[in-house]
Amino acid sequence: MKVSVCIFFAFLSISLASKDANVKEMEEEKVDVDSEKLEYAKGSLCGYCDYCKFCKLCEEDCPCEKSASKPNCHMCKYCKFCYLCSGVCNTICQPGGIIDKVSAAFVNALPSFNKDEVDGDIEGVKSWIDQKKDEL
Repeated sequence: MKVSVCIFFAFLSISLASKDANVKEMEEEKVDVDSEKLEYAKGSLCGYCDYCKFCKLCEEDCPCEKSASKPNCHMCKYCKFCYLCSGVCNTICQPGGIIDKVSAAFVNALPSFNKDEVDGDIEGVKSWIDQKKDEL
């Protein structure tokens, strides 16, 4: 009886150790997925947070005068939006978060159009518009 109990506990400890190893492996895989850059939903207002990576340039280079060594000084006008990065993007606007998903749903629900298609349609009726423009 003592031998069977010892064997049972040995088997149990081996299976628990194996299970712990599997759990740790799964957690490591989860960390790998979390450490990869998650993307914001298409059309999300939070997508603008991708530009926060340029704010460190604002701290270093702006304001500046355009020269051969600093050709992008005209971009300093966008530094005024960097406060959103610390206030909004780093707190409530996370990839896959509620704000990301909801704002993407609203934006994607809006009607969209293809500019080239609309321009082609207008070009197709241009002669009619020219004839009727006095009546319009």
